[in-house]
Formats: sequence, structure tokens, C-alpha cells
Amino acid sequence: MSRQPRDAAPVRSASAWRLLRGVIVASHPFPIAMVMSLTLLLALASGAGRETGRLLAALAAMLTSQLAIGWSNDYLDRERDARFQPAKPVPSGAVPAQALLALAPASLALSGLIGAALGPATLGWLAAGTACGLAYNLFLKETRLSWLPYVLAFAVLPPFVWGATGSFRGQYLWLYPVGAPLAVGAHIANTLPDLEADAAAGSRRLIVRLGRPRALAALFACLLLPLGAAGVASAWLDYSPGRIAAVAAAYGLLVLATAAAYRAGRAAAGFRLAAPASVLFAAGWLWALR
Repeated sequence: MSRQPRDAAPVRSASAWRLLRGVIVASHPFPIAMVMSLTLLLALASGAGRETGRLLAALAAMLTSQLAIGWSNDYLDRERDARFQPAKPVPSGAVPAQALLALAPASLALSGLIGAALGPATLGWLAAGTACGLAYNLFLKETRLSWLPYVLAFAVLPPFVWGATGSFRGQYLWLYPVGAPLAVGAHIANTLPDLEADAAAGSRRLIVRLGRPRALAALFACLLLPLGAAGVASAWLDYSPGRIAAVAAAYGLLVLATAAAYRAGRAAAGFRLAAPASVLFAAGWLWALR
């Protein structure tokens, strides 16, 4: 009777771990973490803490939606990544492209099933947000309108949360003028680390058309505009002084850290600071309302 080599099990274990890690990386875990954090914090800031079951269902629906968007992104970019980013999971061989082709629609279907349990209106908002991500992957990523799905996805995320948890109040609509610049800023920050690869690939997306100096100026304009918008909104809204001061202070420190990261030429670190700063301000502003 033939016997397997003693190291066969460790090899299989290493291969399985490499595949699992590749699948996780291909989902774009940091952007997913930001979207999930924003979803949770918007719900809590809106007073949805008592709707635990529906909140958990909303988070599950959002997570599976974001996984579908991330996996489809890496599947569609597999040939471009093979040329310009060969270390990514598919071109490096860590994940077969066909695995992502199977995982993305399965996750999309699961998201729809969970969303349907939250009611037709909430499912509609979920579908609209998912469509924004898929439209970015399929049609808009390499165009001058690459920023548009970010803005539209931001627009439909709050009503998805409010619909799922029944926590809407009319004054929450001020979140749109206050937070909309943050969505554009998130897009710029997310794409700045890939500027050279995008330019080499002939991309026409916003970041390439702007170039690094103008892109950085636009990013920090987007990060500073919400402070001004929140100040203007105070003419009609009532803030908790302690809360709005705490939010503004924490946000200001993160923006300063973001500026330092870009000044040091660390675009990836800049994104990892700008994104949580945006989440903090959007949710924190909502939390500060009385």
C-alpha cells in the first residue's frame, strides 16, 4: 500500500491557507470594513440600537453585497492586474479566477435573500447601492465618471439603514450636504495609491485626469467642506455642544494625520486615515444632533 509523504498534509494546509487569504484579499477587506463601520455607526447614531435583529440582518445583507462587489472587481480586473499589479490574488495564482466568478454571484444572491426579509423598500435601497458598485466595476471605473458610483452609493446607504431599522428623522436629511464631499474624497483617496499603474494602463478615471497635485488639493477640499457644511447647518439644527466638539476634534486630528501621510509620500497610509476620518465625521455628526 502506498503511503503519502509526511509533508503532504502541511502542504495542503499551506495551500488552503493561501487560497483563503487570497479570497479575503480579493474581496478588498479595508473598503468593506469602512462600509460596514459606516453602516453600523449610522444605525447606532440614528438610535437603532434596540432593533438588534433587524440591524444584524442589515449588516449581513450589506456585507454580502460588498463581498460580491469586491470579488467581481478583482475578477474583471484580472488581465489588467496581470500586467500592472501581478502580486494581487488572481495574477499571483493564489486564487483561481473561476473561484471569484462563482463566489461573486453567490454572495450577491445571498445579499438579496437577506435584504428581502427586511422589506421591499429596504431591499430596493440595498439593490441600488449594490448596482452602484457593480456599475463602477463594469462600466465606470476607468472613465471620468469614476467618482459617481461613490456619491450615489453614499446617497442610498442612509435610507437603507433607516429603512431597515425604522430610525429615520427628518433632520437626518442634512447628512447629504454635510457628508456628500466625503464620498468624493473617499474615491480620490482610494485611487491615489494606484495612480501610476492607472496612468500606465491608459485609464481615464478622475484621478489620472487630475494628476497627483490637483488630486491632493481636491481630496483635502472634500475633507474640509463637511466642517463648513456642518457649521452652516447649525443655523437650522441643534447640536449637542460636547458631542460636536469631540467629533470635530477627533476628525481634525485624523485629517492632520492624513496630510502628514501624503506629505511623506505614503498614499496607501493616507487612504487608511482618510477613510476612517470620513466614517467618523458622517456618523459622528449624526450622533451630535439633538
